[in-house]
Amino acid sequence: MRKSLTLLLFVALLLPAPVQAGAPIMIPDQGILGGHVIDLAGISNNSTTLSVGGDMTATQIVEVYTATWCENCVDSEHALMDALEGEDATVLVHHRYIGESQDPFGSQAGDERWIDLYGETSKSVANGLERAAPTVVFDGYRFVAGSAPNGESLESDYSEMFADKHEYRSWNGVESDFTWTGDNSSGVITWQMGIHPDEPEFMSWTHRLMVVEHSGYFPDGGNGLEHYDDLVRAVIELNVTANNGTTVGGEQAITLPDAYDGDDLSLVVVHEWNQETPEIVIEPAPDEGLLPGFLAPLGLIALGAAALVRRE
Repeated sequence: MRKSLTLLLFVALLLPAPVQAGAPIMIPDQGILGGHVIDLAGISNNSTTLSVGGDMTATQIVEVYTATWCENCVDSEHALMDALEGEDATVLVHHRYIGESQDPFGSQAGDERWIDLYGETSKSVANGLERAAPTVVFDGYRFVAGSAPNGESLESDYSEMFADKHEYRSWNGVESDFTWTGDNSSGVITWQMGIHPDEPEFMSWTHRLMVVEHSGYFPDGGNGLEHYDDLVRAVIELNVTANNGTTVGGEQAITLPDAYDGDDLSLVVVHEWNQETPEIVIEPAPDEGLLPGFLAPLGLIALGAAALVRRE
């Protein structure tokens, strides 16, 4: 009996656990712009051309990290949807994948991207976890893990974080657009993004295509939700093949993942920025009091001889 209880305790410790609490924090020197959406529903086996674009600062990108076994993720997501009602937001829900046996929706590339962008911040506030469920991130830099409210309620917390936009979202008029020529299984994406005239010198960009499934039905999840929305099924980095000084862009062929169920894929392009000022290494100035080159050993010999003369 004791051995059985010990084994059950060991297995329980190995299972992933939801994060219970956390306060909103800001991640310095990074963020996300873009978020335009092309809906591919209804174009199966019918190659067509669809385009979307406009001011890339107009829509706020809200990312969620969750899992189908995470019970308090349900409270977090419901509060988030209430907070975003009527707002201009593109919601991207990332599901846990690495080491996962209970969630069918995530991807390796999605988890790797999450760790790269948010892993260190997550570890600092979520008991060392790089991928903490639930986590909500606004604009790629306002980050909160857990489901315990920091203020009056989770909904008010999320509303305040949504309203507190990064200064780069005041770059009105910077355009971003993309075109998809294909169907809901494969095609060619052509995209471009404007370069803001006041963009800082050390600002770098990564451009990605998110393949999103509107809804997936999974009744076997431990949180009892059954229907899961805004599922990020694939994360694909976009290549930059053109830069004329005012816009950057590219074109590449893409094979899309199959929808988990139904025919409800959409495409979202995001532009992730990072601003890192490179370290300036200052070489120490040479000490002019030291003898240069081959004269140094001779100088030391002379000093030693003088010391011997004084001693005698």
